[in-house]
Amino acid sequence: MKANPENSFQEATARIVRILSLLDALAGAGVTPSSSRGLHELAFLANVLAPVFDLPPMDAVLLKRKSGPYYPALQQTIDRLVGQGIVEVLNPYYELDEADQRCRMVASYRLCREVATPALARYRVLFESEARFIDELAAAYSALSDQDQGHTVLSDARYADASVDDNNVIDFGQWVSIDKNFSRNAAMAFAPGYNLLPAERLYLYIDHLQQRVAHG
Repeated sequence: MKANPENSFQEATARIVRILSLLDALAGAGVTPSSSRGLHELAFLANVLAPVFDLPPMDAVLLKRKSGPYYPALQQTIDRLVGQGIVEVLNPYYELDEADQRCRMVASYRLCREVATPALARYRVLFESEARFIDELAAAYSALSDQDQGHTVLSDARYADASVDDNNVIDFGQWVSIDKNFSRNAAMAFAPGYNLLPAERLYLYIDHLQQRVAHG
């Protein structure tokens, strides 16, 4: 079956918008430039925790790796945005990922504001709820130390699910029972009996991940 060109274009456009929104939100939270590892980690958290804000995940399928989340299509889009002058890359280099035994580019990224601002302004008007969610998530994520950013998701309830082996697919899409999104369920389980705001649940969950990392 041939891929639908219109769907492919929409997916590519949505991926561009998601990268710009993540970088914008991180910058607003004081995390700039943003490491490639941290950017992929935040993209994963945005996907699994979107249901806390009653939003669907954008990328519901991920290949689980020992070293943490990595979205090849997301990285390819980042590289294109760098080539187009919309995103700036700083200090790029390749390192051997010992967990996966493959080389991966490591770098830091930041928005070229004068180019990205018009698209981001329109995004915030058209997708106000999603933009608010990304802002809150980035603010919660910014509370992590520099050493923890990019290394925290290994303790995430969904990523650490023992029923999914390394190099197998994690699937938390809408077609999968919500019971399988352990990250969302963990965030919703805090302070039973209290009517917490979605943003409060994000902060509690990120703090929970940090505590798990700190205590091994």
